[in-house]
Amino acid sequence: MATAISRHSEAKSGSESVPSGQALNPILKALLLKVQLFRDLREGRALRRMREAAQYPLLLDYPIHAVPRYGHGNPVHDRLSEILRRNRAAYQETLTQFLRFSANLRKIPVRNPDDATTPHWLNGYFQGLDPVSLYAFACLHNPGTYVEVGSGNSTKFMRRAVRDHGLRTRIISIDPHPRAEIDNLCDQVRRESLQDTDLSVFGELTPGDIVLMDGSHRVFMNSDVSVFFLDVLPRLKPGVLVYIDDIYLPSDYPPEWVSRLYSEQYLLAVLLLSEVRRYEILLPAAFIGDDPTLMEILAPLWKTGPIADAARPGNGFWLRIR
Repeated sequence: MATAISRHSEAKSGSESVPSGQALNPILKALLLKVQLFRDLREGRALRRMREAAQYPLLLDYPIHAVPRYGHGNPVHDRLSEILRRNRAAYQETLTQFLRFSANLRKIPVRNPDDATTPHWLNGYFQGLDPVSLYAFACLHNPGTYVEVGSGNSTKFMRRAVRDHGLRTRIISIDPHPRAEIDNLCDQVRRESLQDTDLSVFGELTPGDIVLMDGSHRVFMNSDVSVFFLDVLPRLKPGVLVYIDDIYLPSDYPPEWVSRLYSEQYLLAVLLLSEVRRYEILLPAAFIGDDPTLMEILAPLWKTGPIADAARPGNGFWLRIR
């Protein structure tokens, strides 16, 4: 997790914390130096604790005020909402097609099974409409290759779809540290970051193949998200399906996620606002989750048995390359 620390005020106060020694008596000068030393030690300990907790501070030269601008009590982004609404009839048809796989989906355990490679609904990361859509799109398109950037629960659901329906799909996992032990579920594993791997595989994908992006969710120079939008998406051929996780458009990220400093969906928002014909919007899960009529289409899936506990919207965003 990244934590933003503004250095604007610190830099100013730091330069003035110990005034010129010409006007100070030795005792006051020594006291001020001790105060400055204590401050430096305290900040050093804080940075060390962050590193030990796998948290890395971002030192900014100005303060930030990260609060939701769209949604979460405020109006959603009007233009994005209008763009997403255009395909509402297509979302309805797609969700109806998903019901064809209800019997198979109900057989998936709700809670953590004894077998660590078996998918389950209440896994804390990949839940509700998101695994339903991945499973169903795989069954509908029978992809020759499925490439996921970020592995774990998604891998389990994809392998389950392959086994349930005898799909021809080859699973390729790109992830330096998967959340779960899933190597045995994959046909090829690359334990490295997207920015460090050979990207030629993306240019080899054909219509019906699927790419799943569930990486750092942060846009920086040479981050996985930057590489995905600048180098991966342009390589994909028409007909390839793309899933991007943790997208809440036309709203901002949830308020409780502010400290995560996620920024990926704003690149996607710019792409959508440009209305480039190359990208067809297939299924925006968060948008669908705010539409009771669309969510009701999947009610027959959730209404009976233990799977009812797993009924919830998702936050994945599906595109198809034109």
